[in-house]
Amino acid sequence: MNKTLYTAIKYATIPMLVLLSACIPSTDLVGVAGGATDAPITTEPATIATEAPISTIPDLFGHILFSSERSGKKNLYTMDPLGAGLVRLTSAESLDEQARWSPDGRRVAFTSTINDNTDIYIVNADGTNLVRVTDHPAKDSAPSWSPDGQRLTFESYRDGDYEIYVVNADGSGLTRLTTDPAGDSNPIWSPSGTAIAFVSNRNGNSDIYLVSPDGFSLSALTNSDMPTSSPAWSPDGGSIAYRAWTDSENSNICIIRADGGDNRCLTAQPGQNGNPTWSTDGSLLTFRATHNGAAGFDVVRVADGNLKSIPVTSVEPRGDPSFAPDGGGLIFQAAIGGDVEIFFVLIETGEIVRLTTSPSFDGEPVWTAY
Repeated sequence: MNKTLYTAIKYATIPMLVLLSACIPSTDLVGVAGGATDAPITTEPATIATEAPISTIPDLFGHILFSSERSGKKNLYTMDPLGAGLVRLTSAESLDEQARWSPDGRRVAFTSTINDNTDIYIVNADGTNLVRVTDHPAKDSAPSWSPDGQRLTFESYRDGDYEIYVVNADGSGLTRLTTDPAGDSNPIWSPSGTAIAFVSNRNGNSDIYLVSPDGFSLSALTNSDMPTSSPAWSPDGGSIAYRAWTDSENSNICIIRADGGDNRCLTAQPGQNGNPTWSTDGSLLTFRATHNGAAGFDVVRVADGNLKSIPVTSVEPRGDPSFAPDGGGLIFQAAIGGDVEIFFVLIETGEIVRLTTSPSFDGEPVWTAY
């Protein structure tokens, strides 16, 4: 397999919301959504009062976590679903990204890069109690929570190649799970806590593997002639959605049972479909898609492959969308007017709501119901 191809796939204070428009088919497809403490990051939270924004979109709940460069550095913030109630979680001279909510929505795991060194940290959702989970001169990245919120799995280059590790949330109990000289990356903990999915090219091609949290059991889930990547567990832990490449320019969204059975693709259109994300009830998947040269998002029903396309013509999508907790809309980042901002789109109507207006990068949004 072409090594370049494998590398490519590895990887607000807002007084008023700005409403934009998009036209989409009227198909009805709406579901219910998907250590050491000596750290150089300031933990004092900064809550910024905002005037309550006005929106035609009802009943949004939870909080949105995102990265922003509005301070001159890439730090972490949270806001409410309408773009108000901004809270700054980190404020160091650092690059903070890959942020992930804990299962209970009370903490955030993320990577922070300072002086070209990337480690993993955890901070409370209000910006207090920062914990440095890893401390190594090699890169530690891609944290994923265990379902009980007690541990993290992550990828690390500390052995001269990417391997999969687990560690307790306080930084103790570091355990290496994989030992292959090939690249093992992108670990995702299963909802049941019994397995971790990851991507490896140990057989000369990018495939998806499962390893137990103690590292004793390891097996290949996919074995394709072309690369597979971007595993995403279904909420019930029974299946994994993933990205299957047909050539260097085209990829489809497929699902496979965790036991390796019922491997099927839900898409067959040309183009590079993005990374899949599940709705909370497991009935839908969403991902970035391009149709006839137009960028947008697709939402597909897992049971029968019924697909709804959501063209996004008023902004330029960057990255992949994810579901609002109630499944009625998607959150995403997009370029507009020289900036990257965060937007929300209603699946049913295609109405787009702009959530951030900072003259800088605001992106990588992650929504929690809490």
